Amino acid sequence: MKLIRPHRKFIQSYIEAIEEDELFRPNAEMIFSEPETIIERSYNFEHGINLPINYVRATAFWLIDKEKFIGEINIRHELNSFLINYGGNIGYEIRHSECFKGYGTKMLSMALIYCKETLNLNKVLITCDDDNIGSIKIIETNGGILENKVKNSLLRGNIITRRYWINI
Repeated sequence: MKLIRPHRKFIQSYIEAIEEDELFRPNAEMIFSEPETIIERSYNFEHGINLPINYVRATAFWLIDKEKFIGEINIRHELNSFLINYGGNIGYEIRHSECFKGYGTKMLSMALIYCKETLNLNKVLITCDDDNIGSIKIIETNGGILENKVKNSLLRGNIITRRYWINI
């Protein structure tokens, strides 16, 4: 199992993950998208090239196990006013067929090493929906301490967001 930056070698597996999400989670917000541009977009985000307004630099990693794309984790290098309430430093998703197998917990653990060693962060903010039991367990298993819950008005409606800090 390894974290790698998005790579063409795994594009077909990435496309399969998109198809799973469209089939099994049709109304969910999806990180997986646009396989034809994901590698270039990931590079640009990491290096701060042509970032959309109010976006921050971010590094994307793919979790690969046995040559299969398992999930994606995005590490935002800093927080802005939006990310402090919703989004935090880290966002992740595991493909539908690989959920509830411990991959999310391991992927976050591996990403925290990058945050500490490469970005020199001492703590990170991670948020999740109040009803997302899987993410709550992943975050708390990795040392997340709940600071509070906030109400967010998003495109998908009014959401209660849990805000966790992890000291690394």
